Amino acid sequence: MAIAFALFRSQIADGLVVRGDESLYRADSSSALGYYSRALAFDADSAAAVDRYAFVAAMLREPRDLRAAVAICSRYLTRHGRDSVVRMDRAMAERSLGDHRRAFDDFRTVGQATSNAAAFAFAGSEAAKLRRRDLADPMWRSALRLAPGFPIALHALRRERSH
Repeated sequence: MAIAFALFRSQIADGLVVRGDESLYRADSSSALGYYSRALAFDADSAAAVDRYAFVAAMLREPRDLRAAVAICSRYLTRHGRDSVVRMDRAMAERSLGDHRRAFDDFRTVGQATSNAAAFAFAGSEAAKLRRRDLADPMWRSALRLAPGFPIALHALRRERSH
């Protein structure tokens, strides 16, 4: 039995993620979170389960679920620190919790690692919430270098110029 568990734990986790996705499709977010949690119990390295859990938690915006998502993403990132999708998920959860400093750090890291204009724009917004224009403006400019006309960054820099 132990050998079977070791051999099939990722497949079991994948199956639970599929069940979670089916629940999400039926608009049963609570069940989806339960399936994703069970998937992580079988395979803590399931990027799909981590990503889906964090996505649903961000959608629901319940502080308890968001805190769990940050913890799940953080544990995963200790082993897979270069996973920008999960880091972006964690940043979104941190943002929803009002942890602007950590959200800024994660968004900036994703932007730098992937040249993601949205990540830079979100980093700028988080820096602005921290009243750090010295950090916000370069993030918005980075977003515009990658995607000229990116609405969040363009609007933020125009607003800054008008003040």
